[in-house]
Amino acid sequence: MSFDKSKFEAFVGSIGLKHFTADELLVGRYQPKNGPPPLGMWHNIVPTIVVLDALREELGASIKLISGYRTEAWNDPANNPGRAKLSQHQAFSALDFKVTGVPPATVKAVLKSWENDRWFWSALDFERKPVRISAGNIPFGELPRKFSTGLFGCWFVFRGYIKAYGTSFTHLDTRGITGSTPGE
Repeated sequence: MSFDKSKFEAFVGSIGLKHFTADELLVGRYQPKNGPPPLGMWHNIVPTIVVLDALREELGASIKLISGYRTEAWNDPANNPGRAKLSQHQAFSALDFKVTGVPPATVKAVLKSWENDRWFWSALDFERKPVRISAGNIPFGELPRKFSTGLFGCWFVFRGYIKAYGTSFTHLDTRGITGSTPGE
């Protein structure tokens, strides 16, 4: 499988982000047994990175992505305790990150306050695609959306899963299923 980085950069540019680049979204690409996300999954990350872009704006703090897309081999819970076999990372809809100067519990509280309540704008009218891996289907639900008449892009409501990992980092995904923890 070949990866067209310039095409990925153009795709990320079409989302309308203020604070994140294509290179940041490729975090972990060079880990053993990992690689870049397949083209068919690119749209899955749109709502997650849009919410994270808004978080960076809200907190006025730097955000470092520490885990993005994971292949099945790289995610393997047998070799990486704590990783879910149906991880949203394998569908390219989850990000683990650190916010400079803000504890993960505070980050989680801010994101929880936005869930099911705040509307977000994506300049790209994304179409998330289900992902099937050997362990099964990675669960996705719908994200409520409303579209702007005559304009490209869409408004959507954030629904997903947020977890603060002690004082280390925060996990965010936009699976569209509230209150469910399978497949971090």
